[in-house]
Amino acid sequence: MLISAPSALAVDFCKRSREDLLLDFNDPLHRVGFKNNGGLFNRGVCWWHSRLQRSAVYLSLFAPEQPRPGYGEAQTIIRHLIRFDSVVLIPGYSNFRDFSSDHAELIQRELNLWQIEDGFINQEWARGIYGSPRMPADTLHSRMDRIYERFKLSKPGLWIMAQLPGITTHALLLIGMNATEHGYALNVIDSNHPDVTRSLEYQFGDHAIDLGKDTFTPFIGFDRDQMKIDRTLKAFCNHAVPKKPSAISVDVVQVLER
Repeated sequence: MLISAPSALAVDFCKRSREDLLLDFNDPLHRVGFKNNGGLFNRGVCWWHSRLQRSAVYLSLFAPEQPRPGYGEAQTIIRHLIRFDSVVLIPGYSNFRDFSSDHAELIQRELNLWQIEDGFINQEWARGIYGSPRMPADTLHSRMDRIYERFKLSKPGLWIMAQLPGITTHALLLIGMNATEHGYALNVIDSNHPDVTRSLEYQFGDHAIDLGKDTFTPFIGFDRDQMKIDRTLKAFCNHAVPKKPSAISVDVVQVLER
């Protein structure tokens, strides 16, 4: 499937800086339009909700002037975002919140299937069994220092597994992290509250981070998702954006599907 996008839109999309991406992650209009729900035993799909959220920020273009997608086209868009294999043009919408709200039932079904595929075929569930919801203060201090260095150097939207008591895990997207006098201040997207940016605090000497009802310890995960996203963006931008922007003479470019 080839999707058309205005060339100027593609150029601006490919010029996004780290700061531009951070603004997008912080904008509620770029969030999934419904909270974590469904899943096996109705325990939610937070890992996959967060992975889709990251993909949507990186790989979605919008053409509100075009007709809105039907069920089949919307399903194709979501499946590309889940596979991280194509920049998608979402017609009829100017933001992901409205698109995902209108197609919440479809997207929930795709997230449920994604969870089943990862859980039973790829055995991703094992990640949530072996971590500890608390750790020695010096160990967590070192962990937080490493996460901070990764955040400064990496693309925005680090996927964080939050190890909770028992074998329960949650997922967060790290979209802000600053060193303070006594530790670190974190801003995250929580799929249980997708319309707000949550502020968390870690202080030196803590054994866990407070998440409200529970405490957790953080683990960076799904780096391969970001690697796939980066490859897709590179292929798209190499194809869609001329070496010399002044040479643009066409009205549309074809979005490359890999």
